[in-house]
Amino acid sequence: MGGYGSGPSGGRPTVETSLRIDLPQLRRAGFLKPGCRVAGIWQWTRHGEPAGSVDIAVTLEPEGRCDIIISFRLDDEPISQEVRLVGVPMPFGGWRWFALCPVTGRRCTTLVLPIGGRRFASILAWRLPYASQREDIFGRAHRRIAKATARLDRMSNYARRPTRQRQWDRIVEAEAVLDQGLELALRRLAGP
Repeated sequence: MGGYGSGPSGGRPTVETSLRIDLPQLRRAGFLKPGCRVAGIWQWTRHGEPAGSVDIAVTLEPEGRCDIIISFRLDDEPISQEVRLVGVPMPFGGWRWFALCPVTGRRCTTLVLPIGGRRFASILAWRLPYASQREDIFGRAHRRIAKATARLDRMSNYARRPTRQRQWDRIVEAEAVLDQGLELALRRLAGP
């Protein structure tokens, strides 16, 4: 019989419902500058509403100390967490940054804080599933339609026709899966 986290909806949090700090996004936002100490506020939103924020201070000295300090309040208790960063030089210049997970000690590019958690760690350390792993074929079809529609909405008016056509093809394929499911359900209702 089902236990905690069983079934399609489950009880465990997923990666998508957790607060995430992605190092590539931090780099694009200007937090990961070698030779600098950068501090600021990192915020999350869900459906346009604020979902949380943390204070982040990043120190990057490729020949010395590299870390990220994450400070936030949880249940009116101040929490400060230091995570070591490791820089790997890239073949054509620049650095690729990884965080050392405070739990497993393995390199990762994403730190997450799930609902009920008290510190950021890697997805592997928290053993979090992705939302798509809990969906059936019809849920995945709905997700594909939503992603393709969002991509079409964000696309420039000057995007090439084949690029737009790929998104429309994805929508048509996903709708075909939904139509097959509907036909199957109607046949079952009709009986033998």
